[in-house]
Amino acid sequence: MGFFTELQDHSEVKLSILEKYTIPWMRKIILNRFGPRRCLLIDGFAGKGIYDNGKKGSPLIMIEAAMDFYNQSVQNKWSEPGIFIFLNEWDPENQKSLISNIERLGFETMDNNLFSSSDYKTITIVVENKTFEEFLTDILKGIKSGNSLIPSFCFVDPFGFSSTPFRLFKKYLENENSELLINFIYEHTNRFIRHPNEKIRDQISDHMGLVSLDQLSEKVANLSSIERKQIIIETYTSNILNETEAIYVRHFDIKKNGKTKMILFHVTKNINGLKLMKETMWKHDETGQYVYNDKEQMVQLDFDTILSNDKEAHIKLLSKQIFNNYTGLKNISIEEIEAFTLVESIYPITNFTRPALKILEEKGVINNFKGRSKAKSYPPGTLMDFS
Repeated sequence: MGFFTELQDHSEVKLSILEKYTIPWMRKIILNRFGPRRCLLIDGFAGKGIYDNGKKGSPLIMIEAAMDFYNQSVQNKWSEPGIFIFLNEWDPENQKSLISNIERLGFETMDNNLFSSSDYKTITIVVENKTFEEFLTDILKGIKSGNSLIPSFCFVDPFGFSSTPFRLFKKYLENENSELLINFIYEHTNRFIRHPNEKIRDQISDHMGLVSLDQLSEKVANLSSIERKQIIIETYTSNILNETEAIYVRHFDIKKNGKTKMILFHVTKNINGLKLMKETMWKHDETGQYVYNDKEQMVQLDFDTILSNDKEAHIKLLSKQIFNNYTGLKNISIEEIEAFTLVESIYPITNFTRPALKILEEKGVINNFKGRSKAKSYPPGTLMDFS
């Protein structure tokens, strides 16, 4: 299939976000967990594993991340992590290539679709050849009544909107510690949202979790491209938050030739998951817009772009937002301020929250600190008053 011949720049950003998130997620889940230290990585549209130009695809990114984390655990004398990796590729020829690429990493067939390695004894790989709906449904069917799936991270990178019905995500997110990274194929969704074919409109409705597409179609009919995108993002985000058990949603816009091609949606119930993903996405766009635009990579930065990358300006803006939110309040914890930064601002916590508080302390608008031993430090448990 032509799709797998070469990895394009805009798609490489998507996989870079996946790669930089996976090991920190495993570390957070496994090292901070009581009881069995296990996790599950799921890739619903795995492909061949390697593009024809030699660049890694999502399944090999997951497997190599698991191998790296296993090695870290051994070196640090941590318990060996139990990592299960479930991969699905519906095309038989692509699945054969995927299996070959897994075997090149030193994993051998234990059973028909089960792979393991003597060097990585607690990593288990399963490779399926099903539709995404069959694949994820079968995983969820395996959970005994009253139990929950082990902590899991599911990467969903489809070719279009017809194979990712919203009800699957709703069912998946009923499980504790379940996270999604969804590649929302915005270009096709936007193009076909008013399509005359009822079947296509129904597929988009199922994809977005709508009873009917008519209301959304009418709402975006005469809007500009920017306004249309905003309404579609807001609709999908709202459905996730209102119809599933997810608590936090963060998106990242990926453009090709200046136009939005896809939008990554990260969905989680855990504020630590939001913290990790926000920091990961910020590294890919430090303007605060959470956008990758391959067109902008080809032109010289203008003054506005340089200004938007000015970290000090960002920190000053965050300090104002924090102060405006807590003016006149007493005994506000550092943890509450960090949660505000994560949920209500565009900024990650690391390298932003504490520098912003230092600005406020220098201005004398926060005071009466409790739980710290030196000025301009904000260890866990620190309390402060805002004047």
